[in-house]
Amino acid sequence: MLTILLLAALAQGPVPDILPEGAPDAGTPAVVPPLPIATLPPATHELFERLKGRVVQVRIIERRSGTKSSIGSAFFVSPAGHAITNYHVISSIVHQPEDYTAELVREGKDTEAVPVRVVDVDVVHDLAVIQQDAPVKDWFELAAKEPPQGTRLYAMGNPHDLGTTIVEGTYNGLVQDALYDKVHFSGAINPGMSGGPTVTGEGRVVGVNVSTMGNQLGFLVPVAHARELLERAREVEESGPSALLAVVGTQLLDNQQRITERLLAAPLPTQKLGDYHVPGRWLPFLKCWGDTPHEPENPYTITSYQCSSEEDIFLSGEHRTGVLAYDHAYVSSDQLGPLRFSSLYTATFDNDPGGVDATKEDVTNFRCRVEFVKVGGIPVRAALCLRAYKKFSGLYDLALRAATINAGTSGVQTSLTLAGFSADNARALARRYLEALAWTK
Repeated sequence: MLTILLLAALAQGPVPDILPEGAPDAGTPAVVPPLPIATLPPATHELFERLKGRVVQVRIIERRSGTKSSIGSAFFVSPAGHAITNYHVISSIVHQPEDYTAELVREGKDTEAVPVRVVDVDVVHDLAVIQQDAPVKDWFELAAKEPPQGTRLYAMGNPHDLGTTIVEGTYNGLVQDALYDKVHFSGAINPGMSGGPTVTGEGRVVGVNVSTMGNQLGFLVPVAHARELLERAREVEESGPSALLAVVGTQLLDNQQRITERLLAAPLPTQKLGDYHVPGRWLPFLKCWGDTPHEPENPYTITSYQCSSEEDIFLSGEHRTGVLAYDHAYVSSDQLGPLRFSSLYTATFDNDPGGVDATKEDVTNFRCRVEFVKVGGIPVRAALCLRAYKKFSGLYDLALRAATINAGTSGVQTSLTLAGFSADNARALARRYLEALAWTK
């Protein structure tokens, strides 16, 4: 710009004095401050070489055969040999310690497996602290806070038993409206990387790998929960199987109490469905959908509306809990008379309580009670079923099935599933749920 001004001035006559007072004369070059240089992330290979020794493979060993039954990842977080992993990686040791044990293997030292014990767990956030007896020379620092959204991160772990790897991705903040805290990570977290660290370019852990939905869509446990668990684990005096099961039970009871209080403190909005109002989206952590299949050959239509927390708590490979889900079906017909419609309506009402998957080692059989009740003046047939958890006293699954019976050629059938609640809380939630039913005519 200065050159253009000078050329223009020369074309018109003498050069004007364009230098400000105190500036260097024309013979002295002006000092231009350099542009700031953006801080670049470290080379991935350099970061990997610096950190790979802190990441280990967790092997769950089946005692009878002496071979590994599953694998995961972990990372050292203290000089005393504490390491963090996922609860779901070591859950079989908590539930079946007589059948399983665990060991750690470092990169490049396949024959040097080191036995470890489970010290403490956070079942709600899928975390566990394990420990080896020998001290370690190098460990990770847990970040004091979450990074800004868009920060370049690096996930580490042992995918598919292929050895320690590193994956670049992006921090996208906490998942909005989630029942259980989790971080959205844009990067490939593959099977076997569960329990590994995700770190910043400085090597500080900001999350623990936990799950993936594929297509570079991964999830992390926020580092705050890892910090809290590690602090507690340092103070643990007893960590035997019975003590760990007791910890899990207490955490589950506390969690269901928090969920119940949130639900009962919030008004239950309703959703119009045919001639009725039914429970709608109770809280933002629920995801809801609706649909009416178009099948012209059927002399009736069924419009569905369903809501689910879409998240659960992993207890074992056969048992998950911490679930809230419900669905409604509005059944109607302009072609069937009352008798034929009643036969159809009865056939679609199934007394089978359903519920979440669990084995006979986990839960008792459902015990059900069927009654005809009035809800808002509407006659309703309701089946309320409960089953108890065998390992965790005071916890139950509830399955509620109900159907309105006030109209000749239409009606609403609804079901509610609660997994891992106290009996009193489950009944209170079921009562609030049923009270939201209403007829609009």
